[in-house]
Amino acid sequence: MTEKNLIEVRHLRAGGRLIPVHFFRNAGGSVAGRFLLGAEDTPIVDGPTPEAVLEVLRDVIDGLLLARKLA
Repeated sequence: MTEKNLIEVRHLRAGGRLIPVHFFRNAGGSVAGRFLLGAEDTPIVDGPTPEAVLEVLRDVIDGLLLARKLA
C-alpha cells in the first residue's frame, strides 16, 4: 500500500471514538482499509469494497477497544 493507491477516507464511530479509515486499492482489485487506534496500532483489513471493510470493522472494533482497556 502506498499513498498513491489511496482511494478515499471515511470515518467510523465506535467505542465512543471517531476513527479515520484510509482505503487503498490492492493490486488484485480488492480494497484494504487501514485505521489508526493509537500511535503504534494500525490494523489493516482487506475486503472487496470500502463498504465491506467498514462492516467488518464495525463488527470488531468495539471488542478490540474493550480488550485494550482491560489489558
